[in-house]
Amino acid sequence: MGMGERDLEDIVLSWSVDELMDDGLYRGQVEKIPHIFMSLYHYLKSYAAPLIEETRSDLCSCIESISEAPTFTIQSMQEAGKPGLYFMDVESCDSGAGFSTKKYTARNGDIFILSSMKLEAAKDLNRCGVTYCLAMVTEVSLDDECQKGFRLKVAKDIALEGGLNKLRHVIFLNNIMTNLRIWKAICFDSSMNDNFTVIKSLFDPRNMGDDVCANQDGHCVASFTKKLLSINLNQSQVDAIESVISAVQCKHSNLMKLIWGPPGTGKTKTVSAILWALACLKCRTLTCAPTNVAVVGVCTRFLQVFRDFNKNDNENSLPLSLGDVVLFGNKHNMDITEELQDVFLDCRTDELAECFSSLMGWRYKIASMISFFEDSGSQYDMLLDDDGRSDPICFLDFLKKQFNVTATALKKCIMNLLIHLPRNCFSHDNVRNISTLLDLLAKVEDLLCEEVLTDDGVKGCFGFLSIQNSSCTNSASTIEKKLNSAKFKCLQLLKDLQRSLDLPISVDKNWIENYCMRNATLIFCTSSSSYRLHHMKIGPLDVLIVDEAAQVRECELFIPLRLHSLKHVVLVGDDCQLRPMVKSQVCKEAGFGISLFERLVVLDFEKHLLNIQYRMDPRISLFPNVQFYERKILDGPNVMSSVYNKDYASLPFGSYAFINITDGREQKEGTGNSWQNLVEVAVVLHLIQTIFKTWKRTGQGLSIGVISPYSSQVDAIKRKLGKRYDMCDGFHVRVNSVDGFQGEEDDIIILSTVRSNVKGTVGFLADKQRTNVALTRARCA
Repeated sequence: MGMGERDLEDIVLSWSVDELMDDGLYRGQVEKIPHIFMSLYHYLKSYAAPLIEETRSDLCSCIESISEAPTFTIQSMQEAGKPGLYFMDVESCDSGAGFSTKKYTARNGDIFILSSMKLEAAKDLNRCGVTYCLAMVTEVSLDDECQKGFRLKVAKDIALEGGLNKLRHVIFLNNIMTNLRIWKAICFDSSMNDNFTVIKSLFDPRNMGDDVCANQDGHCVASFTKKLLSINLNQSQVDAIESVISAVQCKHSNLMKLIWGPPGTGKTKTVSAILWALACLKCRTLTCAPTNVAVVGVCTRFLQVFRDFNKNDNENSLPLSLGDVVLFGNKHNMDITEELQDVFLDCRTDELAECFSSLMGWRYKIASMISFFEDSGSQYDMLLDDDGRSDPICFLDFLKKQFNVTATALKKCIMNLLIHLPRNCFSHDNVRNISTLLDLLAKVEDLLCEEVLTDDGVKGCFGFLSIQNSSCTNSASTIEKKLNSAKFKCLQLLKDLQRSLDLPISVDKNWIENYCMRNATLIFCTSSSSYRLHHMKIGPLDVLIVDEAAQVRECELFIPLRLHSLKHVVLVGDDCQLRPMVKSQVCKEAGFGISLFERLVVLDFEKHLLNIQYRMDPRISLFPNVQFYERKILDGPNVMSSVYNKDYASLPFGSYAFINITDGREQKEGTGNSWQNLVEVAVVLHLIQTIFKTWKRTGQGLSIGVISPYSSQVDAIKRKLGKRYDMCDGFHVRVNSVDGFQGEEDDIIILSTVRSNVKGTVGFLADKQRTNVALTRARCA
C-alpha cells in the first residue's frame, strides 16, 4: 500500500461488510511500530496500515451494536456532479436506543450504511436480495437549524446495476474525521503546512538534547517566579514552569519538554501557570488535549488562574480582557459553561458580529447615545405629535426610558468589545475614556432618579428652557447643574471615541472568526481540531502544549506538530495511567497505543516530575506510590493534616475497605461482550444509601464516584440508581467507567470489580495503568 496513493475515505468506502467484520483483514500488513525510525518517510509510513486497521476495527464494533444506531429514511437521492457524490434528503432521525439521551447530529466524516431494508443486526446485510453500501457525509445542509439532507460520497460503482433506486434506509455507524485528518498528516498532504522541523527531530530523538541556552534572561524568569509563588505552587511545579519559560526564551533551539504529572500532583494548575507566563511573554501557544472533555477542563482551570493573577491589575474596574484566549471545537460535543462562553469561538463570533454590525453595531450605539444627549427635546416633540393622547408621557419619564434603553445597549456593546478583543485593540486613551464614560453614564442614571428633579428642570438641561428662567428650588438647580455637567462630559467622550476607535464595521462571521484567531495568543482545541488551524490565516505559533499527552496516539499529534513555524513542544502527562484507546487487537500488538510521551520515556528522555500529591489520604496514596511510582511521590501538607479526613470518621468503613461479596456472579448481558455482576450492583446501592444517611447528619458537602472497568456494569448501576439523589443539594453521585474517570476525583470512590469466578480472574488488573487510575480517584475513602 503506497503512501498517498488512495485516500483513507476511499479505502473505507470500498469495504464490504464481510471485510469490515474480518479481524484478520490487515494482520499481514500491520508491522510492529519501532521506537526509533530510519527516516521521516519511515516514521510517518509506519502509522498508515495501523490507522486503516484501527478504522476498520472501530466501524466493526459499531456494526455489532447496529440495533442501537440512529436511523433515517431516505426521501430522495440524486447525483451531485461527480461520480460517487450524491445529494440525499432524509426524513427526521430515529435516534436509536443508544442515543436516546442525546439528539443525533450529523457531521462531516460520518460513516453511514445505506441499505434497501431496515436492519436489526449486522447479519441482515448478508440476506439474499439486500442491497447496501457504505457512504460518508461530506457536507450537511441545514434548514432553519434542522438537518434536511447531506452530500454523500460513496464507492463509484453504486449507480451501476440499478442499486441506487433500491436504497431506502440510512444507518449511522461512526465518525472517522479524526482518522481522516491523521491520514492527511502522515501522507504529506499539501493542504497542511509542510513544517516538519519538530517531527524530524522525533523519528530518532536520541540526539535531541535538552540544551540550556546561554542567552536566557534570568531576571525575567525570576519576576515570573515571584508571581507564581503567590498561587501556592511547590518547588517541583515552579521548576517545571521555569524550565519551559527558559526554553521558550532560547529562540534558536527546537526543544521538547516532558512534564510528568502523577495523580493529584497539580498537573493542570502547572499547565495553567505556564500558559499565563507565555501569555505575558506574548508567546503564541496552542494547547491541545485528546478529548473535548479534557480541553474544556484545562481551559476552565486556566481561566481561574488567569483571573487570580489579574485580580489586582485590572484598570479602573473594567472587565478582564479575554481576547487573547480562544477555545474552539464542535459545540455539540463540548460542555460550554457560562464561564467558557467568554472564550469559546462560536459565542465570541456571535457577540462580535452584533458589535461590528453596520446597522446596530458599536458606531450606531455611540451615535444613538450622542443623539440622546443632543436631540432628546426634538425626539420628545415628535413623540407628542405622533402620539395624540390626552395624557402624554411627561418629558422626565420619557428621558428616563430613553436613557435606560440607549445606555444599556451601549454598555452591553462596550463590555462585549472589552471582553472579546485583546486590550491592544484599544489605545491607552481609549481605555481611560471608556472607563470615565461608564462612570459618567452611571452618574447620569442616578441623577435622573433624584426625587427633587422636576420636568421643567430637566427640560432646562436638555435644551427646552434655559436654567436661569427655570422657577425651581435651589437644591433642584444643583442637581440640574450636575446633570448638565455630566451630559457635557459624556458628549465629549462619546465624540472622541467615535473619532478614535479603530474597530471593524460591517464584516461577516467568517472574517470575525479569522480576526479572533489572528489576535489570540493562547488557543485551545483537541489535537484533531487543530487541523482547522492549517487552513486559517493566522500568525506563526511558537509553542505547542499537549495536556494528557500520554493518552494521545502518537500519529494524532502529527496534526498540530506540522503547524507553521512551531518551535517548542511541552508534553504533560503520566505514562503510568491509561494509554490511548485502541480497539483493534492487531494494532495493540503493533504498539499503535503507545503515545509519543511513552516512547520518549522508553528512550530515557528526561521527564520533569511533579512530586507532591494533594488529593489522597496517605493511606490511599501509599499503595500506588510504591507500586507505580517507585516511592517518588510525597504527600502534601493538606492530606497529612489531622483534619483532612475528619468529616468521614463516622462512616462504617475507614479510608480503605475491601468488601468480599461471596454470592456475586459474573455474567454477560444479552449478546454483549461486557461483564456485569448484579449482586455487586445491589451492594453499591446499599453503600450509597448508608453513606447518604451519615451525610444527612453531618450536612457537609460530599461527592461519590462509582466506577467499574466494565461498561455493562456501569449501565446496570446507572439504571438502578436512576435520579434518586439528583435533587440532594450537597450530595453528588456519578457513575462512570474507569477509563471515563481519568483526570477526575471524588471524596469517596466505590469500585465495582465485577469478576467472580473459580479461576480468580479479575480481567482489568492485567492492565496496571487501568488499575492505577481506579485506585487514585478517591480523596478520602
